[in-house]
Amino acid sequence: MFPLMVDMKDKKCVVAGGGNIALRKVRALLEADARITVISPEICPELEELERKGVIAAVKREVTDVDFEGAFFVVAATNNPQTNHTIASKLSDRMLVTDVSATANGNCHVPASLQRGRLTLSVSTMGASPILAKKIKESWVQEYEEDMGEYLDFLFNAREMIKKANLTPADKKGLLEEITDNKYRQSSLLRKDFQKIFQNF
Repeated sequence: MFPLMVDMKDKKCVVAGGGNIALRKVRALLEADARITVISPEICPELEELERKGVIAAVKREVTDVDFEGAFFVVAATNNPQTNHTIASKLSDRMLVTDVSATANGNCHVPASLQRGRLTLSVSTMGASPILAKKIKESWVQEYEEDMGEYLDFLFNAREMIKKANLTPADKKGLLEEITDNKYRQSSLLRKDFQKIFQNF
């Protein structure tokens, strides 16, 4: 497997299945602004609510081959492993597809991830232990709190200012390293002072 960040905004994504696993995948895709269609004879109340609000589309019947036409990403998440395997086998050579029943059947899978603004942390055990992946993710929740998003915004803006500044490459590199010091993450005052200095360049 090759780790890769993919822009899912407005991409057509089809989720075959309507249970709790499908719901988790749908929620992750919604965070990425994907365009989602769920296909299943029955869907859980949470998915029903998302459809009612117009957040996702839902087709309440068994999945067919035509449902995947034009899809960018497919999640095979039915309660039948053989159905999931069949979907993955048919589609793996022409689009991204993950089989929640067996990681090896698809050509990609969704790792456990934590989002903090511009920061994305993902972990996968390649199916060896989803429980361990979840524990690692939970440890990140403690280490990287919600304010990490604000710090990443500061790093982004500061980097842009440093790049434009009339400084030597060595000085620019030194400043870029300096702002990754934990003191900048912990102090919004230091971040503001740093930005004020560079606004005058």
